[in-house]
Parts: sequence; structure tokens; C-alpha cells
Amino acid sequence: MRILRVPTDFRVVEQFDEAMLSRQGEHLVYSVSSRGLNTAESAARLADAAGVPMDSVSYAGQKPKEGVAGQVFSVHGGEPISMRGFEFVARRIGVADRPVQASDITGNAYEIVVRDLQGDDMRRLRHNMAQVRDGGLPSYFDDQRFGCLRHGQGYILRNVLRGRFDLVLQAVIAAPSPYGAEMVERYKAQIRENWGDWRRLVSISNGRRGKSAFEHLLANEGDFLGALRVGVASRERTMHLYAYQSHLFNRALASKVRQLVDGENLAWLPCDEGSLPVWRELSATDLARLAEAKLMLPGPGMENDPETVRLYAPIFESEGITMEQFCSLDIPGFRPIAEERPVLMQPEYLRAAPAQDDEYYPRSRKMRVRFTLPRGQYPNLVLKRLLMPTESDSRRLCMWISRHPLVWPKDDGTPQVFDRVPLEERRSQRAKGSYDKRDGNHRSFKRPGEGDDRRPARDDRGGERRPARDDRGGGRDRSNPWGRPKRDDRGDDRRPPRQDDRRPPRQDDRRPPRQDDRRSGPSKDRPSPWGKRD
Repeated sequence: MRILRVPTDFRVVEQFDEAMLSRQGEHLVYSVSSRGLNTAESAARLADAAGVPMDSVSYAGQKPKEGVAGQVFSVHGGEPISMRGFEFVARRIGVADRPVQASDITGNAYEIVVRDLQGDDMRRLRHNMAQVRDGGLPSYFDDQRFGCLRHGQGYILRNVLRGRFDLVLQAVIAAPSPYGAEMVERYKAQIRENWGDWRRLVSISNGRRGKSAFEHLLANEGDFLGALRVGVASRERTMHLYAYQSHLFNRALASKVRQLVDGENLAWLPCDEGSLPVWRELSATDLARLAEAKLMLPGPGMENDPETVRLYAPIFESEGITMEQFCSLDIPGFRPIAEERPVLMQPEYLRAAPAQDDEYYPRSRKMRVRFTLPRGQYPNLVLKRLLMPTESDSRRLCMWISRHPLVWPKDDGTPQVFDRVPLEERRSQRAKGSYDKRDGNHRSFKRPGEGDDRRPARDDRGGERRPARDDRGGGRDRSNPWGRPKRDDRGDDRRPPRQDDRRPPRQDDRRPPRQDDRRSGPSKDRPSPWGKRD
């Protein structure tokens, strides 16, 4: 199962409230469609075309780089523009007396293509879709909120609360990421190797990320908090604050869900920050109660709500901090704000188009899923809920989101990870016959002598899965009952033919072709089969 295989597999369009438009105003409002661009890059293109600074461009929300996005921007001043290209289209829709704000967006409409589906995947999707329509799902924050975990930085707020700003700065600037570009990761490795030698780091950075922080530390030894303010943008620091707030919120909402459902009605979804409990079905009474319920993100004022304190108290204790310590944070970029968030997520207009053949994955199918969500909720969370196992003790499932694999947790919520076996190790173990291709899309290494209590994987015709081909794309295993193996699978018992075994060509075979043998036309010495020419 895969999503975000190509940019057109993910489409999102903001639902804009046109009540903010007016007859007159200094802000020009544009509808922008972008492909392969994030929101900041789209805003930069608008600013450049209108001839205004970036501060004059406003937008309502962030959209990912992967996919096609329809957004609303406003530009203060500048020349009216109209742009049309392959990856960027801008069309003016009106004027306003104020910039676009997040409150002007009522929701987002999504159209997502799910690829590499087999028969059971499509059955699960249809089954879970009926449950989501009736009972919704918890309104967690999803992986897009936890980029700091995916890129190896972790929750830097933990070290901020402990006063370890040296570790905070090093994590933000030099943490290794499995998804980073090779050149960027080499630069990060140089920073880690020379950490503390600020003069050396100033010369290495040479205008790259972190130079201002290193120059500040060279002039003010030990002032890591000042270096953090100078070298890391306030917006980036705030994103790390939001990530930690979202982590605390997810833990509190998970505790509330665990108190509501249990047993076979409890299921789990994968997430970078830990397994998330969800319900399969919900009674009408519980659904009505959750539809009105809200949970507060941690921040000043949360201590006035007894239910919020009851849910968050054990979470703060497990984090090793106090509620007062977190709420009293007063560092630029790290000032938490309490905000209420709905507990229940109910996708509207949820539907799926009939399955089609997948042009990227042979013998697989694809389905196009459409739905609408309120602002601030996450579409990938809906897809995880639609594709999760429908019964306990099911086979291991994995879903790829672009290059990132997610494996569904076990029945007790224990997270599972995708085992990345190096290519050379896979080849050597495959040659020894000890490499096993797991169910679905998940591959892992099976050590010699290790038992296998999993159910056998099945192909799309219901039979046992055929043995995989070798690394060079040759024939199947020697035990393959479905066809004759090719030469590169037969082993070393077939010697290559010797030179003296090859029959030399006869002398007659090497004569040059005669003129009348050529197909360019009839020969002068031989009459044409088509008769005499006029």
C-alpha cells in the first residue's frame, strides 16, 4: 500500500470563505494552484511576480511539497498579476481590506490515490469506510506535525526545559537525518566533528546554515541561548514547540480513548511519535458526547480546567517536568498558548472510486479516495484508519508514504518498525536461501534456524505467493513449479561451451551476397516477377 507515489496522487483544495472579500481594499486576493511546491515557495513566486517583499504575502495554512495544492493568498500592494504554468497557476479572485487569515478557511477537500493494493486491502478499505462514516475517529495530530522525529532532532523542548541549550542548538543544526540530501548530511557531520571549535565552524559554514550562531559563540563563549536566538528562526523554534505540544495532546487524548473503549473494539494506528488507539465502532451515546467534547492543548490557563488537569497530570509526570514549569516558559519562539481542539474527527463526503489497474505496480490495483476535513486535521490519519486491519492477529501490514514506511502496531499497541536490511546483506542472504519477503510490502531478514509462525502470503488469485526472482531479474527458484528456470538460476553444474565445441561456419556460408539476392530491386539478368516494364 502506497500513497504519494507521484505528485498528482495527492490533491488538496482549501475551502475559502468569500465573505472576507470587499469592493475596495489594498490587498489583492489570489487563488493559487501549485505542484511540487510548498507554501513558502509559492508565496515567494507571488512576491517576485508582484514586485513586493515576502512580508507582503499572506496565506491561511501550510501545504506539503508533495502533491497538488489549491490555496488562497493575499498580496499587499504590488502590481496585479496572472500566472499560468506547468507547476504554478495564479488567478486573482478579488480584493480585501485585510490579509487572508486562518479563520477564512473553513476546511480542506482531499483527493488521494492509494496504490499497490491487493484484494484484501480493498476489502478492508470498504469495510473500514463504513465504520468511519458512522463513528469517525479521534482527532490526533499526525506525522506531518512530528517532522522533528522523522529527521532525527527529537523533542528539543525537553532540553529547553532542562536548560541544556547547547544540546538544543546542536540538535536543530546538526542532527543526522535519513532523508537529508547527501551534501547537507556531510555538512552536518562536519559540524558534529568540530563542535566546540567555533572558529573552525565559522570557516566551514561560509554563509551556510548555522554561521550566525557560530559567530555569536565565537564572540560570546557559552551563550548558547543567544546563539539559538540568532541562528535559528523564530518560526522554526515555534514549530518545535508545536511538535511537543502535539505530543502531549496525543498522549492525553489516547488516555481518554483507552478509558472509553477496550477489548476487540480497540485498534491501533501507526505514528512516528507512537501508537495511537482508536475505536472500531462507537455507540450513538458516546458519539454524541464526543462530538461536543474538546480537549485543550497544554499552555497557560489549563490549570483552571479540572478535566484537563486530570488527563495531563500523569503525562507531565512521565515526562519528568511539571505543568507549571511548561506553562511558564517565556523564551522567544517557545511560549506555549493554550488552545481547544475537537476530540472527534468526522470526515465529510467520504467516498472511494472503483478500483483500477495500477500503472506503476503490476498485478496491483489503485483506488481514489475523496473526503473533506475541517481546518487543522490530517488526511493521512484518515487513510491509516481506512487501511488498518479489520481483525486481531492479522498479517503484518505496511504502508509507504512517499519514501517513509509505516508498519501497523501489534494488537496490544506495541509499535513495529520497518527493518531496513542493507542491499549487500539482502543479496548474500538471498543467495544462501535465508532471506524472506514478508507479507504485503514489508521486507525483513529471517535468520537461519528462525521459526516462522506467520500465515503464508497469498497472491491476488488466492494461492501461495510465488518465489521472488533473483537480484538480476532472472528466472524463479529451482523449486519453481510454474516454469522452467533460466540459465542464471541453474547453478554451476552447467559448464559454458568450449571453443572447440562450436561448429565453424562453412566456407559457402561466408560468400558475399549476389546482386540479384538483394531486395533493393530486380536484377538486370533476371526478369521481373511482375512482368515487363513499360
